[in-house]
Amino acid sequence: MPQEASLSFDSLDKAKRLQGEITKRYFQSLTAAHKEGKKIGYGFVMANPIEFFNVFDIVPLYPEVTSLNISYRGGAPPLIALAEEEGYSTDACGYVKMGVAAATDNTSTAIGALPKPDVLLLTYSGCQIYIHWWEQLHYQTGAPILTIDVPYVREYDGHVDPHDVKYVSAQLQEAIPEMEKVSGKRFDENRFKEVIALSAKAWDLWGQVVEMGKLRPTPFDAYFESIYYMAPITIIRGTQEAVDFYAFLLDELKERASRGVGPTAEERYRLVFEGVPNYPFFKKFWNLFRQNNARAVASTYPKVAGMVDTGSFRMNPERPFDSIAEYMIHAYCNWNMPMRTRLLEKYVRDYHADGVVIHSIKSCRSFSMGEGDMREYLAKDRDIPTLLIESDHVDPRYYSEAQIKNRVEAFFETLALRKGVA
Repeated sequence: MPQEASLSFDSLDKAKRLQGEITKRYFQSLTAAHKEGKKIGYGFVMANPIEFFNVFDIVPLYPEVTSLNISYRGGAPPLIALAEEEGYSTDACGYVKMGVAAATDNTSTAIGALPKPDVLLLTYSGCQIYIHWWEQLHYQTGAPILTIDVPYVREYDGHVDPHDVKYVSAQLQEAIPEMEKVSGKRFDENRFKEVIALSAKAWDLWGQVVEMGKLRPTPFDAYFESIYYMAPITIIRGTQEAVDFYAFLLDELKERASRGVGPTAEERYRLVFEGVPNYPFFKKFWNLFRQNNARAVASTYPKVAGMVDTGSFRMNPERPFDSIAEYMIHAYCNWNMPMRTRLLEKYVRDYHADGVVIHSIKSCRSFSMGEGDMREYLAKDRDIPTLLIESDHVDPRYYSEAQIKNRVEAFFETLALRKGVA
């Protein structure tokens, strides 16, 4: 990358550092909350009603988030080994194994000790293993489980029956007495609406960010950079800090666009990504695409919490419970396979992409099931160049650098031929 462009990009890459500071403060707040006697609630990233935690002043902890951060720092192997010594199979979900092991011995994680939960909020959406994971944590910690059953999106057109929204909404309302019991605080509907109003502002800004992938060239990488940018919408949504972060990020990306700079020297290839990233080798994995001047213009993983860019839902403080219910139903892995496949096809069309990359995760069946069929459909029926590679999101044993590099290079040779690029 030319020096001038590099300096320009570096000066417009502050949002990732700000995200790092937010994440660091988040982990510090978990430790502080535990010492101060505040209540801790465990939740899932997908379909997480963080606003429900906030209104009761229960501090949310997401074992998936702690696991990916531990893995990013190289700390996954001892936790995975501990879980496998306890009887978990090698192909069981890596997040589950790390989460259970951290609850067994929480002094050995790369991000410090994790506080025990006071309540386990089971938002069952898209992944059967969630049930067994929370059951195991209940046996280990004694924390009560509150289950919110989220119906699968069954219609091929993405239509959600109003009855399903009411079904989830009613469960949230029925959980209020137990949340009051755990927290020792009364439910405050006015505060609940205030929190949701802040969430709505953050969601709208985040939606504008992901839509910037349609610009040519795109000013950011909608997969590898969005992995950083999606953190605040998960861990601090419903706060002014989250709103401020996404306002800052949007301004930064607009400035990048006006200067014509981005995360690669040029934009030679525009790609759509499907699947969870590989966290132990995240930067190496990204470099395989960055060195080929490829940028992700759209991706599915940053929408795992909710489909922010499809217009499927908008949070409305005047409909607080129904808003959260709609959001929970529209978690990405709660969509059926035809919907997910058509979304990739739509991304290729709307974002003018050259191809699709599917990163299939060995131990995550929720994301990976059907991805082989996705690849066949896109490549053969729609003539869209599609690369399918496999590793794991947290287990470094399943990452074959040489093999993946060869597959990626062959994919770019195919794209070069199709585009007539030397």
